[in-house]
Amino acid sequence: MKRIVAVIAAFAAVALVTVAAQAQEKGEQIFRQKCTMCHVVKGKGGAIGPELTAVSARLKEKDIRAKLENPKKSNPASSMPTFKTLPTADMEALLSYLKTLK
Repeated sequence: MKRIVAVIAAFAAVALVTVAAQAQEKGEQIFRQKCTMCHVVKGKGGAIGPELTAVSARLKEKDIRAKLENPKKSNPASSMPTFKTLPTADMEALLSYLKTLK
């Protein structure tokens, strides 16, 4: 019985890791489509917005989300568009990717 529980736990762990990796990949794809024209990550991208290579080391997830949803709140002169209307799954995937940037 213990062995069955261990096998089920192992499969669950692999499934969680796989789901997280897929979210990060989807988030990176969304970032490339919507953000790289303005933001640099790992030496690639535009120069209008701030460098985001280590954004997760500087900001907590809630702060990143706040900037995505209402960029003008912290910087009224910002030319960044709001991502408040981004579908929830896409927002979560984008945040998942941004959290890897440390």
